[in-house]
Amino acid sequence: MLSSDANQFVYMDSPCSERGYPMTNHRRPILVLGATGRQGGSVAKALLKAGWNVRALVRDPMHPVSASLRKQGVELVRGSLDGTDILAAAMKDAYGIFSVLPSNLSAEDEVRYGTSIADLAVASNIHHFIYSSGASVGDKPTGVPRFDAKPRIEAHIRTLPLMATIVRPPIFMEMLVRPGFGLDQGRLTSLIRPDHSMQLIAVDDIGKIVVALFSDKSRFVGTTIRIAGDQVTGNQLGAALTKAAGRPIAYARFPDEVLAANTDLAHMASSLENGPLAEPVDLNLMRELNPELLSFSSWLTGLDRKTLDAAFGRYGELDQSTRL
Repeated sequence: MLSSDANQFVYMDSPCSERGYPMTNHRRPILVLGATGRQGGSVAKALLKAGWNVRALVRDPMHPVSASLRKQGVELVRGSLDGTDILAAAMKDAYGIFSVLPSNLSAEDEVRYGTSIADLAVASNIHHFIYSSGASVGDKPTGVPRFDAKPRIEAHIRTLPLMATIVRPPIFMEMLVRPGFGLDQGRLTSLIRPDHSMQLIAVDDIGKIVVALFSDKSRFVGTTIRIAGDQVTGNQLGAALTKAAGRPIAYARFPDEVLAANTDLAHMASSLENGPLAEPVDLNLMRELNPELLSFSSWLTGLDRKTLDAAFGRYGELDQSTRL
């Protein structure tokens, strides 16, 4: 179990009862771990929209992201994953838990936190536990600690008397428009060959799918579900980005020598060709769970100009047009 941190304290602030937020599903809240991050934030947002009460574990309740959550109606609990007593307090009287772990953890810490959170959920009599794993999880160890952490957590969850659902999201669409992939130079460099395809998901769609899982416990407890929003080839990525940018964006795969020099990238590239990341997702089921499911093209269309300018490196153009 995680060690208790006596220097931390529980800070609970729930504006829901004051503001009369709807409670269409359960009066008992769902605890969202990682609510200040993209994935956990999308789950918190979608749960609130669906009428659930939401509780979140945050390090600093006064941080702008935490303050925004509170303003939306989220009950905040101050603490971190290192505090067993605080986590137990955050789980008290909760109906469910959504558990996603920070991406910057070491493999050892990820396993330690992930398994201990599940253990605490059992002790707290949680009715539905949803763990966000990853689409790179397979049946065999890879030998890469970062990729083998999540299947170890999954295996531990399956040994517990816990009503659990495991979701495995693929690569986020948001990752493809980050700096460093060449968009500002008129190209996208990624992990698949131009004529091969990969599955993607918009982060907001993860939250909407998770809400559907919480809302249909009897159907999804005890299941492991690969989720996605679209499947596109490298060439299709280039075409969609070209349309969004208004100028040509060429697609290319990372050179073999780059992949050979980076174990993580090499594993992901291999997995996308003939490993877990290449396993099909039932997109019809995804649309059933989330009728608003976004394709990559529709997601790009929905991005605001500021985000697109940042993605395509158009700061200089924007500055010049502003001066004119």
